[in-house]
Amino acid sequence: MTNLLVVEMRRALHRRLVWGMVALALLGIAIAGVVEFFASRGLDAASMQRAGKHDPAIMTDWWIAGGGDGTLAAAAFLLVMGALICGASVAGAEWRAGTITTVLTWEPSRVRLHAARVASAGLLAGVIACALQLLLLAAFAPSVAAHGTTSGIDGAWLVSLLGALARIALLSGLAAVIGCSLATLGRNTAVAIVGAWVWLAIAEGALRSWQPGLGRWLIGENSTVVLGWAGLTNHPSSAPTGALLLILGYSAVLAAAVTWVFSRSDVQA
Repeated sequence: MTNLLVVEMRRALHRRLVWGMVALALLGIAIAGVVEFFASRGLDAASMQRAGKHDPAIMTDWWIAGGGDGTLAAAAFLLVMGALICGASVAGAEWRAGTITTVLTWEPSRVRLHAARVASAGLLAGVIACALQLLLLAAFAPSVAAHGTTSGIDGAWLVSLLGALARIALLSGLAAVIGCSLATLGRNTAVAIVGAWVWLAIAEGALRSWQPGLGRWLIGENSTVVLGWAGLTNHPSSAPTGALLLILGYSAVLAAAVTWVFSRSDVQA
């Protein structure tokens, strides 16, 4: 199983879409770092903090514990969406190219193949998301050193920052797992992306409007709770640990269900 996992990771890293998304993220990070360096000249950090305003040149604004705010929170959505798209591509491109039968000739166990593919997508997305977050913060470091401040940095803040990095990486990994599973089910990358968007933007919105109490069971609300590691203030929500377990459970159930369907479907259809 380990060899199969490594092979699937290598195959995922050969997807042009994956590297295209990474290159786009790196370009965005470079631009953000340069723009912030020049925009933060003459920054009055004390006045901004008193006014409740945030800026990446103020190091404590990289992550604000308890509310899911800060520079990393702004980047989290893009990382999760990118992971969903890349995870869908890992499986969807296989169906589009028609090489799934070739892969099954080499690895006839569909359960092992799908498990390795989902696991590889999740692991790679988590690692890439963590690396991109570190690069983003490194891009803002010159602005902090030249124009900003490190006032307020202590051990507790560093722990909260590391926790945020880990949770965003985890959410990105789970998004890749969901994308890969949906693409396997729909046999297409676009089906996975559209399906995820319809559920999150339309179905969950309708459920939320119909019964606000259902929010504690929805992916959007629980992802927000996990990101900030704090309950929501505007409506009832799960505790952070419960929200994390719920999202993990949803991802595991989806992956298991798709594995069952894939193991019994006709790949020639």
